[in-house]
Amino acid sequence: MTEEEDNFTGEVTQFNNEYGLTSNRNLLIKKKVKTEINDLENEAALLKNEMESMEHKNTQLNALQVKKNELKQELFTLQSELKVIREAEKRTKDLEAEKLQVTEKPQTDPECLRLKKELENCKDDDWESICETLRTEIEILPIWGTRTNY
Repeated sequence: MTEEEDNFTGEVTQFNNEYGLTSNRNLLIKKKVKTEINDLENEAALLKNEMESMEHKNTQLNALQVKKNELKQELFTLQSELKVIREAEKRTKDLEAEKLQVTEKPQTDPECLRLKKELENCKDDDWESICETLRTEIEILPIWGTRTNY
């Protein structure tokens, strides 16, 4: 058993010596450590670059967020203005319809038509004052019928 142990130890020593495992071990460890340090330094540099990139992107993102908020506020303002404009357009249409109704009233209103007929019947000079009164009533009539509170 001792002999086998000596043989095994001898073979391992011979193998290590043939491939330079024992003499270069410290050198190999130093190279491995140096390589690992370089890898870690490279990784640190990459992480530093990534952090700077993220900070830059964060700055851009913050600027975009500010711009988005400004645009939202502008949209809100424009929507309010649009609402006011639409209300004004509706009011204008209503007033135009009322104006049309008022201008057509002398031709369609029964009271106005009756007064016009009376005016046509009054052609004598004696009726001159009555005609003038009726003309005044006809002119005033459309105004009375359209008065509304706004």
